[in-house]
Amino acid sequence: MAELLFYREPTLLDRAGHAALRYTPSPDFGFSRDVNSVPLLAVEFFEASRSLPVLFADDAQDRRFPLALLSLANDHNAQLATDGRWTGGYTPAFVRRYPFALDGDKNVCFDRAATHFAGEGQPLFDGGVPSSTLQGVIGFLQEFDAEHARTREFCDALQAKDLFKPFVLQVITADKQTARLGGLSAIDETRLQQLDAATVDEWFRRGWLAWIYAHLHSLGALKRLGDQLDTRAAA
Repeated sequence: MAELLFYREPTLLDRAGHAALRYTPSPDFGFSRDVNSVPLLAVEFFEASRSLPVLFADDAQDRRFPLALLSLANDHNAQLATDGRWTGGYTPAFVRRYPFALDGDKNVCFDRAATHFAGEGQPLFDGGVPSSTLQGVIGFLQEFDAEHARTREFCDALQAKDLFKPFVLQVITADKQTARLGGLSAIDETRLQQLDAATVDEWFRRGWLAWIYAHLHSLGALKRLGDQLDTRAAA
């Protein structure tokens, strides 16, 4: 998983060195303009599936992880307006957590180059301790990491049961050529129907079957991305 996909200057947040740092939330998601997919947590499948296709790809450890497809064009996010506002139906948590993240030791990091810290805003520290703003950020990041772990367990179980099948897409490159986007996977419905009863029962109780069907439902959103591509081409 590309943990720091958008971060140009990731920096460990330090209460002494950043005591005066102020943060301003922004509706501008322009930092994500040059990507056509982002990692997605399984708990997000339900909301995301209404407007975005949910597929799977290998992460940095060669293990499958879900992603939300944002465009059928290469290196382009079709969910953004020209001013950076998110116009898609759902904004993935991976995007919403920027410019903050947790490192491998669960320490808070931030992108020093982000415009969110350029002016007056909400203090991150109050008397040397995390402010209410920073506490809210930390809570969100901790929840994100917990759901990431649940998603990892879910994907590993799918892979162990050999439920993934290749899913190849055609995308449009910057020079208007058609290219095949490989390395993607979807859940194989035929193999899914052959699961033993004990596994089906366990996955139902854990909510995993609901996640699977939300993923399958999301594939219908590919037409929406195709329509967006046609609109841009006409413009």
